[in-house]
Amino acid sequence: MGKILFALLATALIVWASDAPAQIAGDWTMSLETPHGTLSGPLKIEQDGAKLSGSYETEHAGKLALTGKVEGQKVTFSMEAPGGMTLTFNGTVEGGKMSGKADPFDGAWSASKK
Repeated sequence: MGKILFALLATALIVWASDAPAQIAGDWTMSLETPHGTLSGPLKIEQDGAKLSGSYETEHAGKLALTGKVEGQKVTFSMEAPGGMTLTFNGTVEGGKMSGKADPFDGAWSASKK
């Protein structure tokens, strides 16, 4: 009976830990592939549990505010670009790196923690 209880508790802990949001708050460097070339700049993320806020700054677009969420290792955030276009970033977190695709133009993005 003790071994079964231990196995159930260990399994529950593993499932809980894998669902916990990745801790990604801090300063990053991000690159985004666009139809007009690559945009690079600092990405600053603040995190409250699964909720994200922050900013991304590039020479061409200026400083853009972002909001989003992180669920386990999956990250999603959005920002409004000049001209009113909303960019949505979907990706995964792997240690000090994140990467994925940005809609609406399906551009690849990646970020490395400073």
